[in-house]
Amino acid sequence: MIKILDGDCPDPAVFREGDTFYLTYSSGPYYPGLPICSSTDLVNWKMETYAVKDFEGKEIWAPDFFKYKDNKYYIYFSGAGTNWVIWSEHIQGPWSEPIDLKVGYIDPGHVTDEEGKRYLLLSGGHIVPLAADGLSVCGPVKKLLDPPALPEELDFEGEFPEAPNVIRIGRYYYLSYADGGTSGPATSHMIMLARANDLWGPWEFAPSNPLICTRDRLEKWICKGHGHFVEDGNGGLWVIYHAYENGYMNRGRKLLLSPVEITEDGWFQVADGSERELRMPVPCAENAERGAGTAVCSPLAWQRLRGKRWTDFAMEEGCMIWRERAAERDLRGGQIPTDARISCQCGPALLNTGDHSYELEARIHVEGGMETGLLAIYNEEIYNAASVDGKELKVYRLGRLLYRREFPEEMCWLRLRVRRHYLDFSFSRDGLAWEKVKVTIDLEPQNTNAYDGFLSVRPGVFARGGGQASVSEIKYRKV
Repeated sequence: MIKILDGDCPDPAVFREGDTFYLTYSSGPYYPGLPICSSTDLVNWKMETYAVKDFEGKEIWAPDFFKYKDNKYYIYFSGAGTNWVIWSEHIQGPWSEPIDLKVGYIDPGHVTDEEGKRYLLLSGGHIVPLAADGLSVCGPVKKLLDPPALPEELDFEGEFPEAPNVIRIGRYYYLSYADGGTSGPATSHMIMLARANDLWGPWEFAPSNPLICTRDRLEKWICKGHGHFVEDGNGGLWVIYHAYENGYMNRGRKLLLSPVEITEDGWFQVADGSERELRMPVPCAENAERGAGTAVCSPLAWQRLRGKRWTDFAMEEGCMIWRERAAERDLRGGQIPTDARISCQCGPALLNTGDHSYELEARIHVEGGMETGLLAIYNEEIYNAASVDGKELKVYRLGRLLYRREFPEEMCWLRLRVRRHYLDFSFSRDGLAWEKVKVTIDLEPQNTNAYDGFLSVRPGVFARGGGQASVSEIKYRKV
């Protein structure tokens, strides 16, 4: 078992083209969406691009990703109660706008039969035919197989067979799927396996199911599941899947890689094995070595959280420029909400990190009273932040104003520090002498089991209100 991507990278999909592997994963409510990474060894990944620039605030989950015989690349995914497809002639894009397939269920997986007809596998053991170009459905949803019930002695979130995916090896179609729920108990989520000589069955289920799972709540990796299989071109078979790191559920689902053996009777076997500890970069930082105060200047490193944007955001030569949108100023009549609990509907710019301890630091210059700062955010309602507006310094916990003090500075430095789960903030007037704000926030409870959504706590930058702000000298460091 090898950890290959740190940070929140759920629902992986991978394929090989020549000597290069390409991978994407769910981007949920973060934009741009569907990051595309490349690798030549399945272990070291380079961020290439994003396939979806905007999706009108919809979430993107459970993609399938491949190159078809028409020399086009396709990504199928779920979102907003339906399933979608995008395509491109080049891996770097441009990618098409999302096309609504107008079919229910979730977690689409593309497959072709012996005659080359295209289908989409869906949750619950369902299947639907696709048109020849793969851009629409052309028939009703049918039941392909009935996943068996899970044993009562297992502790799991629920029976939710999902994430179907087929790989053809030899005379068999091997169909893997996830079951047991995505979070909840540590032993939830697992990878199940079935096989058939024909796509339409009959299907037989592996006698050793589950193929991959967490068997003890004290294991390092919990809720292991949602796998995607890929051949390496040298006779090897591998599976990439996600899991929460035990004790760090608020960091999201990280990606693991395991070798797969095919037994004499034709079934897959994945050894539990010990983890090889490799230092892997966060997925959106272009594999930059994050040492003491590494600058985070590339636009590829940042994603926005969906939501009503009170500010426009641009990155100019490593400096973030935030400006209020005129339409939003007119909408609020020039008034800035001052509730004790404020929803963070400002589309903050975020980094995707799985580090246990880290710091984020930036120089902030505000004009016209724009509130600007650093935050660690789970969702629009559950966030923790320190901000300045030229008059005050404020600290928020769980979206509520926790602390405020006079701070008549239009330019200063802010620092966000996370030590395992403890978050604190510091400020400086000159970037040299720092003063800690005497407030510490516990981030550990801020996870999907408490607040739902399958998200992670991510550090970043936000701004709201009138005026404008610049955020520069942005540095991230693992500590």
